[in-house]
Amino acid sequence: MDLSYLVGFFIKNKVNRVVFSYLARKNGKDKSILEELLAFYTGESSAGFFTRVRLFPFYLFFEIGRIILNQTREEAKKKLSDPIFRHGIALTMRSIGKYGVTKPQVFSAPPVVVWNFTNVCNLKCRHCYQNAGKRLKNELSLEKRLEIVDELAREDVFSIAYSGGEPLMDKDIWKVLERGAKHGLYQSIATNGTLITPQVAKRMADVGVNYVEISLDSTKPEVHDRFRGVPGFWKRAVEGIENAVAQGKYEVGIASTITQMNFDELEDLIQFSKNIGANKFYAFNFIPTGRGKNIVDMDLTPEQREKMLNILYDHYEKGDIVCMTTSPQYARVCMMRGNLEKIPTSHYTYSKGKKAKTLAEFIGGCGVGRAYCSIQPDGVITPCVFMPIPVGDLKEKSFREIWEESPVLKELRTREDLEEHCGVCEYRSVCGGCRARAYGYFGNYKAPDPGCINNKDVFFKLKGLKEERIKLKSI
Repeated sequence: MDLSYLVGFFIKNKVNRVVFSYLARKNGKDKSILEELLAFYTGESSAGFFTRVRLFPFYLFFEIGRIILNQTREEAKKKLSDPIFRHGIALTMRSIGKYGVTKPQVFSAPPVVVWNFTNVCNLKCRHCYQNAGKRLKNELSLEKRLEIVDELAREDVFSIAYSGGEPLMDKDIWKVLERGAKHGLYQSIATNGTLITPQVAKRMADVGVNYVEISLDSTKPEVHDRFRGVPGFWKRAVEGIENAVAQGKYEVGIASTITQMNFDELEDLIQFSKNIGANKFYAFNFIPTGRGKNIVDMDLTPEQREKMLNILYDHYEKGDIVCMTTSPQYARVCMMRGNLEKIPTSHYTYSKGKKAKTLAEFIGGCGVGRAYCSIQPDGVITPCVFMPIPVGDLKEKSFREIWEESPVLKELRTREDLEEHCGVCEYRSVCGGCRARAYGYFGNYKAPDPGCINNKDVFFKLKGLKEERIKLKSI
């Protein structure tokens, strides 16, 4: 979705913001004038005379915006007919109406929610943030899961990423995906790939999955299997990737958590992704949480992470595969090297051209608690899958109440009080540092991200303190 279209329109002047805030306001039936207008504008509804008269001034407003943005009427109608884009435009309108234009933008609901659908998993990954394995006793019922999808859609959340555990091990995932598709949501599945048979790959296409992300941490079977805790599963993961790619109905990404174990394989992993036909290669930041606390020595140094980001950009620039990462410093590297030609505007999107910098500042790198949050298998909300801080329970409160009222989420939306270099960095609005890494290392989500090259003194100070503690224990 071309969000630069939205940003360019919304920040023109205060009149736009007032009008769009009014259009996006929901009535008692969770409907808005915007929904009527979009159906009228795209020709999807035959409005009566009085409705046409009422909507006509706003129709002209859209037309003026279309002309300012140099869009043909056909181009505008095509974009505005996309239900995902509609959720995005409604959410952006509401957010700017509520908070004004901020850098980065604070959203009235998160554009993206990652849902750890179940805790059950068939692997024992050494870095698992979820400590996944057995099903939790209090995992949500199908009825509650469907209610949550309905609620997220009402709030104009436009993307749900289903993770786990292993989401494909829960039979409810299919009915939930069908419900999300009915709402026109962008839906992705993060999976270890071992359960993606040709039949499962087709079923994902049939229920409206948009993106499938499959974990693969090495091109060497024995290395991947050792890291994932079960022998023989590299082969099954690769077969899963092949089955998903063969569908051709959704995008497929290969995701690797980059650590000391596979840092030297980065180029090989990217090439493997190209060869197998994946659309994206995704480098995950290592976060010391869950079982990852036990392998903290495997984290990259700031210099290695900087090299990783530059390697990703090298391939990204070639254009033969999209290379993305959860490391928010990627935006800084792209801006330093690419002269604004290509800039990641979130962990999963990018833009180029004149609006790229504006859009990157608008979406703003790390979105924890501001543009993104996570749902746990039992309905508890946390700011991020890598930040195990409960901020509310969907069995007790509505999603809107939790998002708007949580003190933790409110604190995470402010970057002016970040510590060390993160607080003064010129790239603060497009990056913000990984708050989960800060929390994982310091127990303080305002602390500096020790993975950034600009905080390398903090990283080596941490390493020195750990080595000192080891010496003291051995005395």
